[in-house]
Amino acid sequence: MDYNALQTAISQLGFPIVMVIAMAFFIWKLWEKSQTQNETREEKLYSVISKAQEQNEKLSATNAEFVQVLTSYKDDLDEIREDVSDIKTQINNK
Repeated sequence: MDYNALQTAISQLGFPIVMVIAMAFFIWKLWEKSQTQNETREEKLYSVISKAQEQNEKLSATNAEFVQVLTSYKDDLDEIREDVSDIKTQINNK
């Protein structure tokens, strides 16, 4: 905007009205930019959340497998404990 147009607008409408219009335009542009940034930020956030959910599902599946392995180890240890107890009993009875 050149100075002649600004001077004409101020002389015809008055300084306060021109400044209100200028501030309204500034605020509108600022709001528009903020909305665009927010949309971009939200898209990135949704992408990260989606990836985190996928990773969480994989970890849950891995944990379930690990629990099965631990249960198997526990069963094996119980069996070994019983065998050792039986051997101990046999040795003590002789």
